[in-house]
Amino acid sequence: MKILIFLLLLLISIYSYGKEEKFQNYMKEFQEYENKEIRDYKAYYEQIMKEFEEYKKIVNEEFENYKKEISKYWEDTEISTKTKWVEYSNNYKIKKVVDFENGEIRIEIIDKNKPSNEKIKNLLKDLITEDTNRAFKNDKLSQNIEKKLLEKVKHIKTAKVDKKPILMDVIVQKENPEPKDISKAIENLIQKGELYKKPSKFGGEKVYFFKIKLLPKIFLIKIKEYKPTVSKYSKKYRLRESLIFAIIHTESAFNPLAKSPAPAYGLMQIVPQTAGKDATKIIYGKPVLLAPSYLYNSEKNIMVGTTYLYLLYYKYLSDIKNPLSRLYCTIAAYNTGAGNVARAFIGTTNIKKAIHIINKMTPSEVYNTLEKNLPYEETKQYLNKVAIRIKIYE
Repeated sequence: MKILIFLLLLLISIYSYGKEEKFQNYMKEFQEYENKEIRDYKAYYEQIMKEFEEYKKIVNEEFENYKKEISKYWEDTEISTKTKWVEYSNNYKIKKVVDFENGEIRIEIIDKNKPSNEKIKNLLKDLITEDTNRAFKNDKLSQNIEKKLLEKVKHIKTAKVDKKPILMDVIVQKENPEPKDISKAIENLIQKGELYKKPSKFGGEKVYFFKIKLLPKIFLIKIKEYKPTVSKYSKKYRLRESLIFAIIHTESAFNPLAKSPAPAYGLMQIVPQTAGKDATKIIYGKPVLLAPSYLYNSEKNIMVGTTYLYLLYYKYLSDIKNPLSRLYCTIAAYNTGAGNVARAFIGTTNIKKAIHIINKMTPSEVYNTLEKNLPYEETKQYLNKVAIRIKIYE
């Protein structure tokens, strides 16, 4: 935009004065201005890449510190993953786990005595009524990462984490439940659950754990919560809702507090250095780094994820002629990057050369080549899962 304004002023000046000397001077000024813009952007980009290295360093350090703290109390240092939300009490002696992929709730307590039903009911109530905003505030690991990022990284975007239900819609299945509805749901869970015990790290104490199976196919309940946002960005970027939902399902199993050490955060598992960096160029006009709080805001997470899908399908891989072939390549690229997709066809990361080969193939041949030659087993499985799940959401 700045360059266009400069050119407009230049043309007006040439028209007004019509002098060769002035024209040459303006062209020189324009070239200097353009060179400065390029230098400034290059310097900014280099700074962003340095800051991401600092970002990764902070994440790695905080993950290790958090694991060390947990290991003082627990044999297994269980922390949140892509598909599991894990929360500890302040003294680390109570652990609450929600496994979205396998549909299970687990509450573990280190104590000398067997926990009463009342205690388990209260812990279940806390878990069921907790929203994403409160969960983020209770997440010591994410809070420590966010704090360090704000101290050490300049180009970082944060956001307020929205207050979305995590389990209320799944367990109570009412939009605005009354206390009696919640109590009834908890009673049902107590009846379905089983209490076990195992040794703890402390002499004289045991680990008591209460396990409950959730309803099968909880993702069919969770899609109602995110449908307005998915629909909004589906229309904006001309992407199928079924594709977006299939990717959310495969990336996080609809765990809004999903995290991995990559680092990647949220429903669509956004990695700030890759999807985040590329998508923010479109969203903000320049790449910026996204903090955990930004990516735990469900709307912003879906916005960034769908922007990246748009870039893959309509920009980076746009020369693939067959829409289905391009879809398969886009799915794989979301997981592993466009360069690794190219590698599956030609052994190098040259996308243009790979597209030339892809355009000679049928969609089935493209899919089979990806399944056979993608560099990582994870991506092969990812492609298969997303392709199957698209049909669920159509």
